[in-house]
Amino acid sequence: MPRDDESPAVPPKSRVPSSAVPLVRRERLLSTLEECVTSSPPPVTVVTGPAGAGKTTLLADWARASGKRVAWVTVDEHDNRPPHLWSAVRDALVLSEAWPDRGVLDAVPLREPGFASAIIAAFEQVTTPVCLVLDNAHELREGDVLVSLDLLVRHTPDQLRLVLAFRYPPPLHLSRLRVEGRLREVGAEQLAFRQPEAEELFANHLVRVTPDEVAGLLRDTEGWTGGLRLAAMALKDGGSAAALPMFDGEDERVADYLVEEVLSQHPEHVRDFLVATSVCDSLSADLAGAVAGCEDAGAVLDLLDRTNSLVTKMDSRERYRYHPVLRGFLSAELRRTRPADRERLHLAAARWYAGRDEPIAALEHAISASDGELIGELIEQSGLREILLQGGERLHELLTTVPQHLLGRPVVGLVAALAALDAGDPAAADRVLDQVGRSAHPLRSDHLRALHATVLVHRARFDGNHAEPLKIMSRTPAGSTGQPELDGIALLNRGVAALWRGEHRQAEADLTRAFELARTEGYDHAVLQCQVHLAALAIASGDVASTVSRAQSAVSFAEEKGWESEPVCGLAYALLGTHAYQRLADAEARQLAARAVSTLTRRSDPTVELSASILDTVVSFEHTADPHAVAADLWRKWRELDGIEVAPPLVAYVAPAAQRMALRVGEQQWAAGIADQLESMLGPCGEHALLQAVLHTHHARTSQARKAIAPVLSGELRPVVATTAVDAWLLEATLVDRAGSPQQAHQAVSKALALAEPIDAIRPFHNAGKPIRDLLASGAGRFGRLDPFATTTMTALPPVAADSVDVLTSRERDLLVELPSMRTAEEIADAMFVSVNTVKTHLRGIYRKLGVNQRRDAVIVARQRGLI
Repeated sequence: MPRDDESPAVPPKSRVPSSAVPLVRRERLLSTLEECVTSSPPPVTVVTGPAGAGKTTLLADWARASGKRVAWVTVDEHDNRPPHLWSAVRDALVLSEAWPDRGVLDAVPLREPGFASAIIAAFEQVTTPVCLVLDNAHELREGDVLVSLDLLVRHTPDQLRLVLAFRYPPPLHLSRLRVEGRLREVGAEQLAFRQPEAEELFANHLVRVTPDEVAGLLRDTEGWTGGLRLAAMALKDGGSAAALPMFDGEDERVADYLVEEVLSQHPEHVRDFLVATSVCDSLSADLAGAVAGCEDAGAVLDLLDRTNSLVTKMDSRERYRYHPVLRGFLSAELRRTRPADRERLHLAAARWYAGRDEPIAALEHAISASDGELIGELIEQSGLREILLQGGERLHELLTTVPQHLLGRPVVGLVAALAALDAGDPAAADRVLDQVGRSAHPLRSDHLRALHATVLVHRARFDGNHAEPLKIMSRTPAGSTGQPELDGIALLNRGVAALWRGEHRQAEADLTRAFELARTEGYDHAVLQCQVHLAALAIASGDVASTVSRAQSAVSFAEEKGWESEPVCGLAYALLGTHAYQRLADAEARQLAARAVSTLTRRSDPTVELSASILDTVVSFEHTADPHAVAADLWRKWRELDGIEVAPPLVAYVAPAAQRMALRVGEQQWAAGIADQLESMLGPCGEHALLQAVLHTHHARTSQARKAIAPVLSGELRPVVATTAVDAWLLEATLVDRAGSPQQAHQAVSKALALAEPIDAIRPFHNAGKPIRDLLASGAGRFGRLDPFATTTMTALPPVAADSVDVLTSRERDLLVELPSMRTAEEIADAMFVSVNTVKTHLRGIYRKLGVNQRRDAVIVARQRGLI
């Protein structure tokens, strides 16, 4: 045993460690460290993280690359004796060669008091800064050492840069440094690996993984360096990135590492606590106490967090979570060492959550506890409310794991069916409904019959055949039972069914009641469903402003709740995209169509799916390299509509677009088939008359075309959607203009403008082509109150290419913009700061290039060609 005045430090303590495994040079962290160490006033830098966070590796890499004088000390438990630590520090400083005269350091005493003061004094002779790194500083616990180190921390010499690396801070006065602006910190979040760094790590280990697999491993390890290195080792041994045993606690290397580096620092009762509470994915002190039977659970969790034992405090509610790798190991330990306790621990957690009205968490633990009675009780009491609150996807996932006999209980089975439908799994709902139908428990009560009818109506949304389920529902008190959960879900489903059947009054009544009830009761997911479907109802009624407002509100609400990828949001995006398409905002329409399609990750009802996919097809037509393929895709989707109930407005919007695309790619048979199918789906309506008129026009049968659309123009035959009437009047304008009746054509365009202006519909004018552009141009100034909208429409239409027209000069283009005004040549000359003769010269050039002889004709031709 050495005496206290001896210097037993071993040379390796003063060496910068090297690594036996390939390193990743982490430039962002090296830069951060360099900034920390070189800042002023003389800082103290602390690098904190759990075992395996990469603290030592990072500091060693920085020490070798920095070009600075670095004195390194690897601290261990023996350094709690002052002579051990101070001898190592003195030797490290000597090796830095910062002192011209080594005798200055030899005179520093190795016992307290005096070491820190002598070191501070010795630095007065140093002209070049020295970085002193104390790695593993958490090992320092004894008072004498800490007092002297604290003195060095608080009174750091100008030429000393102190760097401390630890898993958890020793009891030093670091908070004072933080307030003084002298503390620089690098924490676990900064040390966590990022995607490029992780990819390099696996490459250095000669492991082939895809970027997606790297992203998955980063997520599962949370960027923990030790976890990624252990994963690389497992992958090199032939493991699969999708199913590494380290996350199930079955990897011996992981188990050995966690026991040696994390768990060994804690007493047995803390390790037992960790194993018992590993059944929970997050913990409060109260929950941990209930599960582990531990009265001081809060103190234990706080200790685990403060010691960076891969346990993290999540938020201000004092909840904690275990690192996924640690939890996997602890769960495996529970299975290996205490298998009989597992269900008991889950049951304790289930009861705790149930007592705090958190039914989903309670159900998850009740299923793991195999407690059928508690499972059934939770579903019966809270299942419907959970679907209305947050949707049925998570509930459906859980209910696929419950014992089958429980699904034979009517309420349990029917709630399971609703959850499956909400999650887009009608096949699972069918299986449960079949089991309920064969159950020994009949649907005797009004409550059960109403619930059963609601399930059938929701199920019908996937097939598009609502008639029989709605008839069954009408014989039950669905929607008026006095039970908020049941009434809310019944009204919502009945309202959606009525909407898709075109029964708009019934849809408005039911959806409005469902919306008010959902807002009152706080059923957030039902609120979102109602908002979106009320937006769809508004478009069916021609109220574009309400559609846009409601759809935008729905999207904002969904984003607030993290539901923006839900299929129902696809309908909201499709509604907003359709409005953008009608306004000729093509880029916005394509973006919204892409968002709508991205939500179709699971089955939904046909109207929602088709609204998204058809909009995506339509908006891509004008910009595709293969328009025939796009038209064929829309033709296929159109034919899928036959025989199912989808919202009539969707059919009415799609049919003209599909026919127009078919004719443009030369598929006259498709165009005729669209008209025939539309009549079978909607019966006599304005849209069918329009499609027939378009076909007649295509074959130059002008009189038959006008005869076909006459009932639409007179109001005798009402269209389903407002844009159809706009299309009809524009077609009439084109036909009468061809017949040599410009005044009638102008009146027809005026009618179209009057119908289009309230709904902001510019697309029909674009689709109608050059004849309508010419009529808008020639009628400019004669549309009365509609002149501003006519001008807006003309401006929005893309320019028409003109053949053999000389290019206007920039001065001529400037003058051309002035011509629609009532200003004289003299007034224009004053505004342009040129002479009247210059204006007249430019005018002659404009007239010659446009092929006209007067100012009014120049304005008309310029508008026709999209020049103004």
